[in-house]
Amino acid sequence: MIEILIVNESPETKFFLMKCLEATGFTVIEIKNGFVRAHLTEKELSNIEESKKSGNISSIFPSIPRLYKVFEFIELNYRRPISLKEVAQAVGYSSAYLTNLVRRLTGKTVNDWIILRRITEACSLLLRTNESVNQIALQVGYQNINHFYSQFRDCHGTTPHAWRKAQRSKLSRSKKM
Repeated sequence: MIEILIVNESPETKFFLMKCLEATGFTVIEIKNGFVRAHLTEKELSNIEESKKSGNISSIFPSIPRLYKVFEFIELNYRRPISLKEVAQAVGYSSAYLTNLVRRLTGKTVNDWIILRRITEACSLLLRTNESVNQIALQVGYQNINHFYSQFRDCHGTTPHAWRKAQRSKLSRSKKM
């Protein structure tokens, strides 16, 4: 059994999380007090381990075979500046076609996925390390710190500093229970 704390409780985020969990083989059992309880079968766990060993991407991206190369490119390159044009060239599509395809299949743009991947990694680093927010922003591909703060605030409604403090506080409270 796995428990996941939902930080952004908007309906769109919850829906997206449920779809991501289901796409990766989880069965959502319960949603209560901001936590999602999910179960992953042994078979799916084995598949994940095999994917990791073979170098396949395993992350926040939905499992859409037609977009695998797009998400793989983002996964391998999000730590550096990348553009829609560069992603499109890497997968052999025009920028316009790729934009329409990704939006039609996922409801998000290529740039949205790049931002989501960067912010997801930033959140992980904020929780796991004591590195400064500026260092983390640079590590996840932002050249402009103000741009990072702006995009982080758009995703989480607060600054990275405040988010880190709140999440660490929630984690310490949940460990005490």
